[in-house]
Formats: sequence, C-alpha cells, structure tokens
Amino acid sequence: MIHCVLLTGTRAPATLDVARRLHREGVRVIGVDSMQFPLGRFSNAFAVHYRVLPPRHNRENFLREVAAIARHEGVDVIWPTCEEVFHLAQGSEVLSEIARVLCPSMPTLDLLHHKLRFALWTHQLGDEVKAPASWRSSDAPMDERLVWKPCYSRFASRTSFERPSGDLAGWMAQRRVQGREFCTWALCMDGAVRTLAQYVCPVRSGRGAGCAFEPVWSEAAQHFTGRVARALNYTGSLAFDFMESGDDKQTYVLECNPRLTSGVHVLSPEISIRALLEGKVMAHPDQRAAQLLLPVLASSPRHAGRSPDVMASADDPRPAWAQVLAVGEFIGIAMRHGISLLESTTFDIEYNGPKHQ
Repeated sequence: MIHCVLLTGTRAPATLDVARRLHREGVRVIGVDSMQFPLGRFSNAFAVHYRVLPPRHNRENFLREVAAIARHEGVDVIWPTCEEVFHLAQGSEVLSEIARVLCPSMPTLDLLHHKLRFALWTHQLGDEVKAPASWRSSDAPMDERLVWKPCYSRFASRTSFERPSGDLAGWMAQRRVQGREFCTWALCMDGAVRTLAQYVCPVRSGRGAGCAFEPVWSEAAQHFTGRVARALNYTGSLAFDFMESGDDKQTYVLECNPRLTSGVHVLSPEISIRALLEGKVMAHPDQRAAQLLLPVLASSPRHAGRSPDVMASADDPRPAWAQVLAVGEFIGIAMRHGISLLESTTFDIEYNGPKHQ
C-alpha cells in the first residue's frame, strides 16, 4: 500500500491535480518546489510543503535536500512532475534507496528529451508511427517545408517555420506535417502503461502550451506509447505530441515530453491515481474536457467556461487565488532574465543537455 507520495514541481497545475486526487484517496502528499509562490504552497492537498534550491544551478544540493525530505517524511514514492525530473534522475541511485522514484534512467530521459535523437530513434523502433523526416540544422534540405527548433526546448517557445538567423548549432529541422495535432500522457511502471490520456488543445497560450483540453482517442497513438514503454522498460510519465496528417492520413509523432503534462486533467475524477500506482491498469480510461480558466480568458475568452476549471475546487480554493502570486513571480523572472513569460516557468529547473550543466 502507498501511504505517502512526494511530488516535486508543485508550480504546475497538473501537479496540483495529482496532489488533490491523491489527497482525496487517503494518501499523505508532500510538496517540493524551488519557487517562492508555487501553487502547491497554498493547497491543503499537501500535508507539508518545502521550498528547495533550484536544481538547474544547484543540482547536488537540490538532490541532498530532496533526499533529506523524503527520508524525514517517510515517503513511499518520489514523483518528479516537471523538468526537475532530469536532475532527479541523476541522483536516482541514492533516492531509490529511500523510496520508489518515478523516472527512468538519465540516458533514457536524454534520448527522449533531445528532439533530433528521439525523432531518428522512432525510425528504428519498428512501429507504424514515426517522426517526420528530421535533420541536423546543417544538413537540412533546401527544397522541403520545414519546422525549426532547438534540440533541447519546450512549449514550442522557439519553434519557427522559417530558418532562424544566427548560429543554429544545437538546432534541428523537421519536415512540416499539417493536419490534426493532439497530445497524450501515460503513467508507466516497469515498461507497462498503467493509464493513457489523449486530448486536443483548442486553446493555447501562444504557440505552445495548451490551456483547454478536450478528449480524443487514437489507436495508433496508444500502440506507439505501449511500444516505447516496453522498449525502454519505462517508469514514470511519458507524453507525446502527435499529428494526424491531412495528406496521407498517417499518424506522426512530433516529439516526446518525459514528464507530467496536462493530460492528467482529462482523466475522469473517478480514476484513482493511488490505484494506478499500486498496480491497477486502465488502458482506455474515461475522459472529460477541462480547462485552465484564467489563461483561456486571456487567450480566447469565447472558450471560457465550456469545461470545468482545473484550478477551481470547493474543498481547496486557495490555489485559484494564488495564481496571481505565481504569475507575478514568473513575470519578475522574465523581466530579470530577458525571457518570455512562458520560458520563465521553467527557468530554474529546465535541462538543456550535458554542456549546460
């Protein structure tokens, strides 16, 4: 039986959603984040919440802090939810002596996170779903309609449909496919998919991050996710962006996000996260539409209120109001470092390859 779970990355609405579900299921939930005002700090779903050093530039001390907290609180499971997963994976040998760590090895994470390596690997996997043809920026053909993106990036924050100017070392180019884009999120344990959510985002903040989520289902995406999980003996969150081509009706995988994503929001409230962690399998779960109301209001007001607000909770109301503080902190980070608001949300936890450690 799982009695206590430690969740890192409590700034994310998806992490808050998991915490609330676990709390309602009788699990003691411990929160950890390096922000001053993460959403989890204000939620009564967490029995205790800790602020730790940011892992991007303080990895060793961050790992020591997380290990000490996990040991002190007697946790059964350590679940990294945001990009700190890449830092925690590099301390998993020590952490796994304290609790089960829901993440794969660092080589596996790097394979999935590096967009070009992942794209090329899908062509060796033996599944009908593959990435569109992809090249290093220096090898990109001149006669293709291409999408350009850094090999280490997130939220499509720097994706371009035109060749960017300047130094493109560390960038990739990918054949542009048009059609219906959708996303998935799976919880995997020891190479088996415990559950899988699939959704489209009718509203996005900018080009990347979705803020409204509507259920869909693709057998091809389900098969591909299972194939990847088995091939890598995967444990943890496994998420993909797919495109169903309007031209050849083929399903393509665009990239992988080896972390928790908004897919958890479309899981029906009746689905028990605790039961999934303890061994239950729900390969094709009940799903529902959901949204993040404030970003939807800012991006597309006509969609506001069409589905339940993820942040709203009668028994846990404070995080909805604390969004103002969290956004204020992100704005401050963005201004100090000259980056976008979206980039500020992962500035202190992101992983951009071994050369940037």
